[in-house]
Amino acid sequence: MAASLSFFARRRLGLILALVAAGLVAWGLHHLYGVLLRFTAITTGLVLLGTCFALAFFNARKKLPFIPLLRASTWLQFHVYAGWFAVILFVLHIEGRWPAGIFEVTLAAVFALVALSGVFGILISRVLPGRLALSGENVMYERIPALRTKLQRDVEALVWKSVEETKSFTISEFYTNRLKAYFDRPRHRYRHLLASKVPLQKLLSEVRLLERYMVPAERLILAEISECIAAKDNLDLQWAGQGLLKYWLFVHIPLTFSLLILGLLHGLLAFSFAGGVR
Repeated sequence: MAASLSFFARRRLGLILALVAAGLVAWGLHHLYGVLLRFTAITTGLVLLGTCFALAFFNARKKLPFIPLLRASTWLQFHVYAGWFAVILFVLHIEGRWPAGIFEVTLAAVFALVALSGVFGILISRVLPGRLALSGENVMYERIPALRTKLQRDVEALVWKSVEETKSFTISEFYTNRLKAYFDRPRHRYRHLLASKVPLQKLLSEVRLLERYMVPAERLILAEISECIAAKDNLDLQWAGQGLLKYWLFVHIPLTFSLLILGLLHGLLAFSFAGGVR
């Protein structure tokens, strides 16, 4: 009987010891898992913040072209690759889950907007320059308003010439009803960005239709006006394309600096709540 009790006592003691050992192992693994998660979150957060600062430095490099810090094209390639690296780090940092909390959601949303605007900038910088170069005369963006005004004055001079030489108001009426608004300001911005020539073709088809009812002198004048219409179309394309290339940065850069400020604040808060370095 004593031997039997001794056997059951040993079994009970062994079970208790096994449960205690399993508990200790589970507690250790849980603690280690938490430490690793904390280490991973801190590591990815610090690297991500450092990468964002490095990306922001690209804009500073463009402002200082006289400093021999590699070519601008090299910096651009670094910017693109580092941007994709930052996106991967961001996904790892949030563990693939959209964060909760107003501050964290705001920070994640700003990062997403920065990333999306960066991808948008890559796309337009790859597509638009070649399209603008092939469209016709490439002009400086700052000169476009003056050139547009000159074209309008040239057309108006041709209109007056048609009235004086032919004693007909056909071209004058067409200018007033159809062309004045076209030359007054840039037109069809989104059509130009989509490489659509439909508005230009429609306008030129109206000009060709008008030619049927004109005398030879009027047709010569209308041919010159058609050239001005095509030149104005190219100016509008240059204005739309160069403007987009120029002004998308006014969205991307402020968002980037907002991200840096929010990221620094997030890092300080996370570090403080984690108890700092132990």
